[in-house]
Amino acid sequence: MITPMDIHNKTFSRKLRGFAEDEVNSFLEEVVSDYERIYREHREMEEQMDTLKTKLANYEKMEATMSATLVMAQETAENVKQNAQKEADLIIREAKAQAAQIVSDADARRRRTNEAVMRTESDMKLYVEKILTNLTSAMTMIEAVKAQQAPKVEMPAQQPAAPAEEEAPAEEAAPAEEAPAETAETPAEDAPAAEAPAEEAAPAEEAAPAEEAQK
Repeated sequence: MITPMDIHNKTFSRKLRGFAEDEVNSFLEEVVSDYERIYREHREMEEQMDTLKTKLANYEKMEATMSATLVMAQETAENVKQNAQKEADLIIREAKAQAAQIVSDADARRRRTNEAVMRTESDMKLYVEKILTNLTSAMTMIEAVKAQQAPKVEMPAQQPAAPAEEEAPAEEAAPAEEAPAETAETPAEDAPAAEAPAEEAAPAEEAAPAEEAQK
């Protein structure tokens, strides 16, 4: 490409009937000036184009990077969504399993509690029946003891007393009648004791006529 300096330094050969040198030089100066301006603008435009191309390349790289990033982000989001769904399903399954286990354990504890309550009730019934049986036996024994009567003790036959004994006060003979009831085993020993006061009273009555005779 011709530069302004090429135009400015350009020389022509001289011939007869050539153009006026001053006019040609003046025109060349104008051409150089315009061409230099156009050349400068062209260079500036090329530099701008280079800059724009660089920016465009960068933008294209950024676009590609952003596209790749967007695709990666979409894939990552999809993977995260799938992983989250899997984790949610796993958590739900584990929660259901734990809930089923808790319900099963609670049911087993309830059955064991019911069995323990039933055993306790059965043991209590047996214990109550045993107590009632013992009470019934005790009441039967008490009724049997109450129904028993003390053996009757027959009084020994009294011997005929002397005439003096008939006058003896009846109060002295009462203890002799009560003694066999208290000690039923020795009725024969208590009988003479009842006759003794009667014998002692007889001499007292015999002494009375003697005193009257002396008078």
